[in-house]
Amino acid sequence: MNNLKNTLFLIFLILTETFSQSLPENAILKNFHPFTTPRTNGRPGEVYRIDENGVKFIVQDVTAIKAKTSDEGDLVGRMYFTSDELLSLLNLEFDRLDTVPAEVKIVKAIREYTEQTTVDKVLYDDDKARELIVDPNSSYYMVREAILSKDITFRFSHEVVKKIKKGAAGLTEIKSEEELDFPFEIQKKFKSEKRIFYLQQAIHIDPYDE
Repeated sequence: MNNLKNTLFLIFLILTETFSQSLPENAILKNFHPFTTPRTNGRPGEVYRIDENGVKFIVQDVTAIKAKTSDEGDLVGRMYFTSDELLSLLNLEFDRLDTVPAEVKIVKAIREYTEQTTVDKVLYDDDKARELIVDPNSSYYMVREAILSKDITFRFSHEVVKKIKKGAAGLTEIKSEEELDFPFEIQKKFKSEKRIFYLQQAIHIDPYDE
């Protein structure tokens, strides 16, 4: 009986830890990831693979998959990042902080996207997936959507800024008579639109594989 209680308690601890490590959902751009740096490549239709060591390789820009665009206006909302993502994207290094919340403002966002019927036709009806997927030890993905802008701002709370080990000098404190949840910001502007975030889709030789 004691063994059973101990086993159930252990399962409870494991489940508790698992749920506590789940990342919150973004308020905007759910399931999107930031590119390591803002860029002009990485359009929807680009296929890449991640090998068994976690190294990413670009496979091919599948030009037969055409992307459409829509103007999304200004997007503002909370997003969550890993410390590694913000080190690459903003050159901010954090001390013992794995998940970083930020309020993000994307000015005049442009959304690029592909239609599922087009992706399925090229990959599976035309058998393109079989040509692309050749390494059995890699996982393959396609960029399905991308968000572009010439102006993006990341805002952080006092608690997060206290955890910045390097790069805090690049932040500006927002002057306001009101108390702000995210009073420190870093803004990035570009001469032309750059892709900043992307939505990926795992691809397989058989479309019914998971």
